[in-house]
Amino acid sequence: MPVRFYLHTKTYSDGRRPIYLDARWGRGAASDGKAEARLRTSTGQSCQPANWNSDKERIKSAEPGYAKANNELAKLEAAAGNHIERAELDAAALTPEQLTALLKPAAVARKAAALPTQGPSTAGAVPSPVTMASLYAQWQHAYRGRRAAKTLSGPQGLIDQLERFRPGLTPLDFKPDASGRCEVLQDFCVYCMEQAKGRTGDVGLFNNTISSYLKRLRKLLKFGRYDYEWIEDEYSEDVDREPLTFSEVLQLAQHEVVEWREGGNKHSLRAGIRDVFVFICLTGPRYGSLLEVGPDAVVFDHLAGAEVPVLEYYTYKNRRNKEKVRVPLDELAYAIWQRYDGKLPVPSLGKFNEAIKQLCREAGLTRTVKVLRGSGAKRLEERQPLWQTVSAHIGRYTFITTQHEGGADIVSIQDTVGHADINTTRKYTKSREKDRLTTTRGAFTTLRNRQS
Repeated sequence: MPVRFYLHTKTYSDGRRPIYLDARWGRGAASDGKAEARLRTSTGQSCQPANWNSDKERIKSAEPGYAKANNELAKLEAAAGNHIERAELDAAALTPEQLTALLKPAAVARKAAALPTQGPSTAGAVPSPVTMASLYAQWQHAYRGRRAAKTLSGPQGLIDQLERFRPGLTPLDFKPDASGRCEVLQDFCVYCMEQAKGRTGDVGLFNNTISSYLKRLRKLLKFGRYDYEWIEDEYSEDVDREPLTFSEVLQLAQHEVVEWREGGNKHSLRAGIRDVFVFICLTGPRYGSLLEVGPDAVVFDHLAGAEVPVLEYYTYKNRRNKEKVRVPLDELAYAIWQRYDGKLPVPSLGKFNEAIKQLCREAGLTRTVKVLRGSGAKRLEERQPLWQTVSAHIGRYTFITTQHEGGADIVSIQDTVGHADINTTRKYTKSREKDRLTTTRGAFTTLRNRQS
């Protein structure tokens, strides 16, 4: 996959000439399979012709600012290579326009903003040639200073699947007909259920994944002022998670962490992940909220004649709506807090979820639990060991469930975890399967006793 740089023939008034990128890819999965795809575009850098090294395709040291400019060229070269390689590995077509949107989202956004757009309030306007990929690039650029990197990358999965499904789709392709239906969206949902590959490589996405795509599609269309309110989410469903019991939380807390392999140096890291998960189980914050908790987050309140440590933090799903949460610390939670002087070792979510599964397995959390998910009309049920289902969010789920089992009322639990809607809290407080069976059997026993 050759990516090269060259001096354009255009000459500026000071004698400098612009540096262009020339990328070629295909006859493979990333092109249309018939012809080689090619993109030639300005890099935003320039230099005097005498200071251009055509062999190394870099600016010579005689040019002022050469180091910074060469670094930008190296980043652009790596980015172009990565995008093309990813498209080829995913067997997805990549057009020059799409690669431009990925490499230069700000420039694409400015160019698109100058074009007339088609929306509900612009009847008769010329339809915009913006693709879904470039619309996503505009959205990223517009919110780059107001959203976290994770939030900005959220719609990327949708865009990738759309490109695999039908490359070059535009927002206007998602316009409903007179009956309120959109054949393109219906076909895309069927594609997700029957042909799309998930992160594990399995064919067929779960309903909640499709639901998340629909929500992000609505978000992008709304941003572009296209018709979006007609899109209904018929795929979202509650996932019946199995939290840890309080005794299992204590079992994990008492587990002696060992190295995975002889001579390793991950003991303190793994012990920290164990402690952070136990802390979540005993306090209930979202993982994103925990990342922002600092040493001054614990204060002391006078409760029942004693000084009690209380964790204070803000919980929010977006930057506009946040709520202050206060959680009195259990003695084990406070011991963990003191162990790290309030600086909990919180790694990236991916590393955390991978490590905590292994730690729960080592701690003996192997009881069998039921996992039920949906893919279209199909209901996929399987039995798995508990450790295999554990994640950071299961810690929050465990806190809510154990609080409910310990006698806390649902309104207090709602306030403690910062749920805006009490119905959300109720979804977390479902009784365990064993308790449900015992209660059902006990009800029939009571009825039989009444008959005797």
